Amino acid sequence: MAPNAKRFRNCIGPRLRELRVSRKHTQEQLAAHLQLAGLHTWDRVAVAKVESRIRSVYDYELAVLCEVLGVDVAKLLPPLQGFRDELEDLMRGERTSDA
Repeated sequence: MAPNAKRFRNCIGPRLRELRVSRKHTQEQLAAHLQLAGLHTWDRVAVAKVESRIRSVYDYELAVLCEVLGVDVAKLLPPLQGFRDELEDLMRGERTSDA
């Protein structure tokens, strides 16, 4: 990995940010909803790290995120073609763009 490369830990970060912003929630507000739903360790920093793709997301966290946002899992996942384009980077933990 290049010295300045950013770690790429998830594929839902950009969509999570879009959904949060579309609901007019701050990261702090989303974190509070997630805590009430059972993700007690999630705070604003955790939300920011997921949105920035530098924190992994467990499957149970994904389920709670979807419940809190009121969406199906497919809504958080990128389109298949976009995902395929980034799959190698995701598996290596690298990314070439901020998307």
